[in-house]
Amino acid sequence: MFRDGYEIGATAVLTGHGDKPTPLGVFPITEKDRDHVSNLYGAPMPYMLRLTNDGVAIHATEVENGYITRGCVGVPHGFAAKLFATAKLGDRVIVTDGKTMGLGDKIV
Repeated sequence: MFRDGYEIGATAVLTGHGDKPTPLGVFPITEKDRDHVSNLYGAPMPYMLRLTNDGVAIHATEVENGYITRGCVGVPHGFAAKLFATAKLGDRVIVTDGKTMGLGDKIV
């Protein structure tokens, strides 16, 4: 995570796989919900930061080897809480595969 060009946080993440990959690109945060529950899967999504209208978000989850998401960016609970407190509606999130990266307010 970057603010004004300076790294202010880093963590391991989970991403989507198979038929539900996490989309790459630049997305504004359009909604914040500390206690969100997925409309599609009924799963808890604490500290949810919505990135797309079709359900892609950053949210807290168990980040362990072998786990995946259904297109979201899953981050550890402690990091999610800090990110949620820092992020504002409209902040840009750049989701990258590590091969390409642009400059922005937040990079995940």
